[in-house]
Amino acid sequence: MKKIFILFSLIFTNNVFCQDLDELLFSRQIDCSDISYNSGLYYVKYMTENNIDSAKKILHYWETKCGMREPVFRAKILLSLKERNFVDSLLHDKILHNMLNYQERMEMKKKELYYDYDNYKQYYGFIPPGQEFDIYTCGLAEDLKKTYDLESIEYLLAEFYSNDINSDSIFLKIQTKKYEGTVLHSDYYEIINGIINQNKYHFSFFTGTWIPTGNLKLLGVHPEIGFQLGLKSKKINYDITMSFKFINSPNYYYVKRKNFEPQQSKHFFGGNIGLDIGCEIYAKKRHEFQLVAGLAFDNLEVIGEDKDNDIKPLYVYSYDLSVGFAYRYYIKGFTYIGLRAKYHIVDYTLGNIINFTGNPITINVVVGVLRNLFNRNPLKSLNYKIKY
Repeated sequence: MKKIFILFSLIFTNNVFCQDLDELLFSRQIDCSDISYNSGLYYVKYMTENNIDSAKKILHYWETKCGMREPVFRAKILLSLKERNFVDSLLHDKILHNMLNYQERMEMKKKELYYDYDNYKQYYGFIPPGQEFDIYTCGLAEDLKKTYDLESIEYLLAEFYSNDINSDSIFLKIQTKKYEGTVLHSDYYEIINGIINQNKYHFSFFTGTWIPTGNLKLLGVHPEIGFQLGLKSKKINYDITMSFKFINSPNYYYVKRKNFEPQQSKHFFGGNIGLDIGCEIYAKKRHEFQLVAGLAFDNLEVIGEDKDNDIKPLYVYSYDLSVGFAYRYYIKGFTYIGLRAKYHIVDYTLGNIINFTGNPITINVVVGVLRNLFNRNPLKSLNYKIKY
């Protein structure tokens, strides 16, 4: 009898254990993938039936369980447009991120790259692109935009969600004056400024004129060419600048060579290398003004080399402190053409080779480029046309 009891106990225990394993290993846990997919379907059902209260409950449950993802955000905006009670407070601080998410979804649908969704289901809110939810919200937005004024923010949003081909046109419109003061406008430029204020590499080529003042006028006006290489961090440019000035002087001037009598020369060739800093003081759309300053090493070749007569070149050296203004006009993206004028404080009497003083002015035409490979694509996706 005891053996029979033990046998039944073992069989019962084994069955219970197997049932526990069945529940542990085979019971399906409900997650956001199920909740989002089913909530999307019920949202479509209730909205189609004009059962607004039930649609609101579904959205509240969906957001509570899975957070404010793009499909939830889209559904709430369209529901508010349908009820005609849209307010700016519905556009929280991630409005542009949700719009870019939607834009990527539509691009995926257009190019039929549905495998992207399989890799990033959470990013797309667990709602498959191009299916019931997307089809319904696109049609709903198309109907809603017909009920709003063309200049209204409501029309702008309905147009965005109804047009899956040119959905990026909203970003062009946001940049216009008519939407200044709206949440869309301020959020857009907050993101844009964050992108364009990232560090950018800078290169420019310039040409212009070196104009002496005071007694230095004796050397005459000379053409100048040069280049800059550096970076722009937020509103500050940091550049290594190198330039050359050339063409002989129109007037003779006296030069003192050690152990030689003073001699006349018209020879002139100069080089300059140093650090320039430019601070952006005003910028709007394609226009930018900078206050610029520099510290450099400057030299003039006042006697040229003459190998036949065993004459070595003679140089005059000086520090160069400069200050001035610069203007840039951005032609396309971050490519610009500009003007720069600087006043230079030098002392060419150092070394006692020439004995006249004065401070030159330089005026240059500048062509330059700012580049950051990492912010170019985000600016393109936001359709920012002023600079990228």
